Amino acid sequence: MKKRLSVFLCVILALASGLFAQDLPKPAGFVNDFAGVMRAEDIGSIENLAAAIQQKTGAELAVVTVKTYAPYAALDDFSLALAESWGIGRGGKDDGVLLILAADEREIKIEVGYGLEGAIPDSAAGRILDTAVIPAFRQGDFSGGLAAGARVIAAAIAKENGLDPADFNLTRTESPEDSGSPEFLYALVVLFIVLCRAGFPLFFASPFLGRRGFSSGGFGSSRSSFGGSGRSFGGFGGGGFGGGGASRRF
Repeated sequence: MKKRLSVFLCVILALASGLFAQDLPKPAGFVNDFAGVMRAEDIGSIENLAAAIQQKTGAELAVVTVKTYAPYAALDDFSLALAESWGIGRGGKDDGVLLILAADEREIKIEVGYGLEGAIPDSAAGRILDTAVIPAFRQGDFSGGLAAGARVIAAAIAKENGLDPADFNLTRTESPEDSGSPEFLYALVVLFIVLCRAGFPLFFASPFLGRRGFSSGGFGSSRSSFGGSGRSFGGFGGGGFGGGGASRRF
């Protein structure tokens, strides 16, 4: 009886895995805005930056938005499955990074491939989200937050490969280790709380929320643009992931 139950459970898990795999969207570029929350200019800017990073370092940066990570139980599960399915990063080098937003669940994650865990350890990934991405999100600017996060990630990749971030039109301060001292971060948190009580965040967020409300259900269609760069997307290189990175709710 126990043996039959074990076989039955294995079959169910296999079928569930197959269904989940079928639900994964396909990439149309380095940026895939399935949730429809990004501005065209930010999509084009990140596409061009990711293409330049790939050309000069081989590393691959992907930015993804989805309405929901369902039917997966958590964003961690979905982001790892997506990164592995797409193969972000080079095979054998595993130098891929995925910055992914689940809009309905209001959760963001940086998924880091094995080969870049030294350049972007978990603590650095968390600082990128806390200092570059989430502050913009809380003002309703999801597109700007993703663009800012992508720039910091790209700067870290450039430094890891011995390149000057200025070669990619990035400033030296756009890196995880230079993103701010703890005291400065505490001051920002206190300032944000004060502004919340005064009603300022709602004032600043209203123009963005009015234009880009979230909707539920499915992944939607991907918007991906190269901003006139003339480059074409040929797919990712087959990199591997081990669950490194960080996630935040906002």
